[in-house]
Amino acid sequence: MTAVDVLVVGAGPSGLTMACELALAGVTATVIDAQPEPNRHSKALGLQPRTVELLDSRGLLDAVLTEAVARIPDGHFAGLPVPLTYDRWDSAHPYHLIYPQNLLEGVLEAEACRRGVRVLRSHELVGLTQSDESATAVVATPDGEVRYTARYVVGCDGHSSAVRRLGRFAFPGTSTDFSGVVADVVLESAPPEVLSRPRRTADLLGDERQERRDVSYPLVPLPNGRYRVVWAEHGRRAEDAVTAQEVKDAVAQRYGTQVRIADVEWASRLSDAAHQATDYRIGRLFVVADAARIHIPAGGQGLSVGIQDAVNLGWKLGLVVTGRAPDSLLDTYHDERHPVGARVLENTRVQALLTNPAAEYDALRRTFVDLLRLREVNDRFAGLLSGLDVRYAVDNPVAHELLGARMPDLPTCAGRLFERLRSGRGVLVAGAEHAARSRGWADRVETTEGDLSRWAVSGVLVRPDGHVCWVAPDDDPAHGEHLDAALRAWFGPPA
Repeated sequence: MTAVDVLVVGAGPSGLTMACELALAGVTATVIDAQPEPNRHSKALGLQPRTVELLDSRGLLDAVLTEAVARIPDGHFAGLPVPLTYDRWDSAHPYHLIYPQNLLEGVLEAEACRRGVRVLRSHELVGLTQSDESATAVVATPDGEVRYTARYVVGCDGHSSAVRRLGRFAFPGTSTDFSGVVADVVLESAPPEVLSRPRRTADLLGDERQERRDVSYPLVPLPNGRYRVVWAEHGRRAEDAVTAQEVKDAVAQRYGTQVRIADVEWASRLSDAAHQATDYRIGRLFVVADAARIHIPAGGQGLSVGIQDAVNLGWKLGLVVTGRAPDSLLDTYHDERHPVGARVLENTRVQALLTNPAAEYDALRRTFVDLLRLREVNDRFAGLLSGLDVRYAVDNPVAHELLGARMPDLPTCAGRLFERLRSGRGVLVAGAEHAARSRGWADRVETTEGDLSRWAVSGVLVRPDGHVCWVAPDDDPAHGEHLDAALRAWFGPPA
């Protein structure tokens, strides 16, 4: 029996992010993955602005930007020809980053290994039980079965999650109505206009798509001379395997015979099936990202939401495992992230309807186009898809616009706020009076000063995931006592 504090199942983006978050807290997780080697295919391509902010707040963004395909300064909803603009949301990174998933996994795994994380491949979870004290995992390896006992097990193992299945997480949802295909190809030849690098949303989607019944998208350039091709289908079983000839025929049909494929490197059939775990936590077991919910990949939300899940749970789990916060803190993971997953399922269902090429949906598409041209509606959808509008319920006697919301980056006396968050600790931006109150949490919370006058507050407490859990409004005489309560609620008792 091998004893570990946390067993992370799945070495994809969310699992590796989880391991990095735990390492920042001083917890060395063990990561297992059923596959024999790292993923070589691009799979997901998009990182939303909120996830780009998180990468910045962990010091990983520079490595990502060096290999990014493009920064797209706007988003889209269901491919409709009205760009979603991010300027309302006060982000230091108001762009959608085109960056292949396999490259992101490489950056995250390098960071995890640098921090001492063990990533064990060809290790498949085949059994899982739990008690009040621990969880026991049975893992099939090339050398036989190994048993792990862990304080917690985190399932980051994708849409067919073994943790979800073996842990008996209820997973209700809806079945497939239509499917699509995504493929990475090597081109033999193509006209220059097909090969241009995207600079805005329209370059990725084509113009005036709401009038088109044949739903396909322009080719997206990838590293190493490959291209991404995507199209939607109706009436095809999502379980059918994608063949190379099918991809070649579809490309010829949609882009013309001038576009010829030399090789189909990878292809997958997508579906609009939508399911979500009823609970994100059962005892000592958790599900994260695609293990917690599946949906059609509309709007490039899946990868980003999964990383946000992992960051949300990771810092809390680190505090609990190291004995600095109570186990009850972990319940806030479900409370905060389940509603975010639910609204992803809702908006992707709507997008699936809007991409249905049937004529009966033309009026719906035109209506949405008209609505998205209204500034308030555009801002709302931009915040929804980018993740910039996520706001958690925070218990505080005084209401304020910042409470529960992500804190925008800002200069402090010790560098940018996002740079201060790279330690994995909370950050208290406030004057000396408030800093003195936080001394008992110095191992969990950094203190610095910054100009907060634009929000009419004299202090903010920012959690490790960048969300605000306390503010000191100028008109609140009891904000000192409220700070004490927030520190205890989110970071445990003082040392």
